[in-house]
Amino acid sequence: MAVIKTMATVIERPGEAAFREITLTPKRDDTVVCQTTMSAISTGTDMKTYHGMQHPEQCYFPLVPGYENMGVILEEGSYASGLKKGDRVMINECRKYMDCCAAWGGGTKLVHKDSDNAGGAGDPLCKVPDNVSDKNAVLAYLACVALKGVERFDLKSTDLVCVFGAGMVGISAMQILKIKCPGITVIAVEPDPFRQAIAAYYADYIMTPDAIGITKLLDISNGRKADKIIECSGNPQVPGMLYKYIKDGGWKDDDEPGHIHLNGDYPEKLLFDYYHRWFVKNVNLSMSCAIKHRGKNEILQWMSKGKFNTEHLPIEIWDAGKAKEAFDYQHKKGVDCFKILFDWRNV
Repeated sequence: MAVIKTMATVIERPGEAAFREITLTPKRDDTVVCQTTMSAISTGTDMKTYHGMQHPEQCYFPLVPGYENMGVILEEGSYASGLKKGDRVMINECRKYMDCCAAWGGGTKLVHKDSDNAGGAGDPLCKVPDNVSDKNAVLAYLACVALKGVERFDLKSTDLVCVFGAGMVGISAMQILKIKCPGITVIAVEPDPFRQAIAAYYADYIMTPDAIGITKLLDISNGRKADKIIECSGNPQVPGMLYKYIKDGGWKDDDEPGHIHLNGDYPEKLLFDYYHRWFVKNVNLSMSCAIKHRGKNEILQWMSKGKFNTEHLPIEIWDAGKAKEAFDYQHKKGVDCFKILFDWRNV
């Protein structure tokens, strides 16, 4: 059986990234072979992995990080029977390699995508519309994560929704709320001025997560506070104090309680404030992980029709061979670097 190797982004150990060869799993009868043209560093999951903050039952080092990648089909396979050679596709997860871990395996030049290593039915290949750029096809993935969270809400046009965190998931949630429920009021809650400026293009109001922000929220809502909150920051210190921002309610049968949805990837334990401060809120609390597979096509179609806008997002594009330098740069810049995409065309 032929051994097939490919160049890959590899995190060798916490704080050390590399660009080197790894070995793909053997091709099967259903394998689709893809070639990556563009991928990304997730400032949440990938940087958590880079910092050694993943739980050991999830992954080990060395590993291939990533899940935000797109490319072109080189060889057709029954895993994606409706797709053809030459199709541009969202590729995303590959969960198995022969000589390293996948966490979650979206950083390779060649990809073998099949029923053995594709990460389950929830993350299939998805064809990219001709008028959607490679860049946007990569950015569509985290928007799918936000979509899954937003769909937990029973939205009303009269709702006031706070979105905590103005990274890619939070910015996506702001847009999806507007698409799903025109007329809804969206408040971005973000402490960083750089990201506040980005969020201003997508939210109705911007506020900080502090006493000044709560005062602003009371003013905007006429004292009611938020009907719904979607937490997208991934900061483990945030969920436990969200009761301060959600409305009171649920005391009568026709009095809908507030709803808080946790949509972040939290690297540490969540610590909630005293129970009595939560108990009197009667709040609905939910959470979600990853995506729904139909979300890929839904986000891509919104992009194709001009409904989902990424033009205000400060994206940096790096050569894929600069993985070591890019991860180090993202580590040092933190929230001051919104998103790094890797260009694989010259690899």
